[in-house]
Amino acid sequence: MIKLYLKQAWTMIKQHRLFTGIYVVGTGLSIALVMTLFIIFYVKFAPIYPEYNRNRMLTVTKMKSYPKDNDKSWNCSAVSYDVVKMLQDLPHLEAIGATASNYRENYVEVPDNNEPISVTPLYTDAGFWKVFTFRFLHGKPFTQADIDAKHREVVLPVSVARKLFATDDVVGRRFNMDAQEYRVCGVVEDVSAATPSSVGDMWLPITLNSWVTSDTTGKLVGSVGIYMTAPDAEDKEALKEEVREVFRKLNLASDKYMNDLMGQPDDYWASTFRFDSCSAPDLASELRMYLYMLLALLFIPAMNLSGMMSSRMDERLSELGVRKTYGATNMRLIGQVLWENLLLTCIGGLLGLLISYLIVLTASDWILTLFDSYTDVEKTPFLSFEMLFNPTVFCASFGLCVLLNLISALIPAIWALRRNIIQSLNSKR
Repeated sequence: MIKLYLKQAWTMIKQHRLFTGIYVVGTGLSIALVMTLFIIFYVKFAPIYPEYNRNRMLTVTKMKSYPKDNDKSWNCSAVSYDVVKMLQDLPHLEAIGATASNYRENYVEVPDNNEPISVTPLYTDAGFWKVFTFRFLHGKPFTQADIDAKHREVVLPVSVARKLFATDDVVGRRFNMDAQEYRVCGVVEDVSAATPSSVGDMWLPITLNSWVTSDTTGKLVGSVGIYMTAPDAEDKEALKEEVREVFRKLNLASDKYMNDLMGQPDDYWASTFRFDSCSAPDLASELRMYLYMLLALLFIPAMNLSGMMSSRMDERLSELGVRKTYGATNMRLIGQVLWENLLLTCIGGLLGLLISYLIVLTASDWILTLFDSYTDVEKTPFLSFEMLFNPTVFCASFGLCVLLNLISALIPAIWALRRNIIQSLNSKR
């Protein structure tokens, strides 16, 4: 029976090419826009290289400190590196790492080239390499001993290694940056700017960053972001409570300052909405905005397609009347309409898949940062295979569109089949 329905649907597609073309294009554009939105948030939230631990990762990236006797005189910034030492022995902590930027350009001297190249290094500690899962092609990361001794060890992405030395395996090679000599200890696969927590033109020991200092006054504002992983995703809530308990005890023992976590630690996905340094994000409002956006992308095309289907069903009333005369039940007729609609939706889905990839590939320099509060214009995100070709993303977006398209076909079909056989047969008179 299904095979017969599909044959009939294919025949109708060839007979009504204008209707088919408009319906398929409308469905394709709807799926393309929804899938583009899904790809953006998949890249932001899902486990991808080198942030495969996002599902069990927590972050503390902002801090507010203020005197106990004057909570209006607060200081907001990133976090002090001292917090890493405070948290490193928590029971439900698997790994903890910190990152910092130096907020200025660095220039690397390239052999056989008179023009130095500008780079943006990311300063990290030894725990960073445990929290994030880099693929080392050659060598290994710098160690805690290198960090403590302030050795000028550096990990390079493979593209920068090729630019500097015209080869991949450059472990042990040296180069000059800002009149200082550095030694390469490891080479990793390139990291996309679509993963801003871990991307860098190179990675250096955090103690080489002059901005990373200790504050003896009791304030824990600073210049680093802290990333933690729990052994399992189920342990994240226990780890959150342990971190908050550490700060609660610290604030009780402190004579001068209160250090406010502002709702942190955040799950990784929630940290992407933390734009303000001095307040916690309104996640409900943020998610509601994206939900409205998704509903608009789904329901507006679905309502238009429903109008088209309603007009089409009016034209087919006499056909439905004849089939009902020969014993076809309403359920069988509805089934035929839905299978016809499903075939059109599948064709539109393939078109939408191609359009969404075209949109993302041609506009990756801005579309992946569409919902970011700050974008580094010097870094253009590139898209890896795992970011684009993910079955979950396509099935989720396609499934939503199929559901709405079926509903948009079901309502006009039920409305048309409410008429009796005589009314249906006389509809063309």
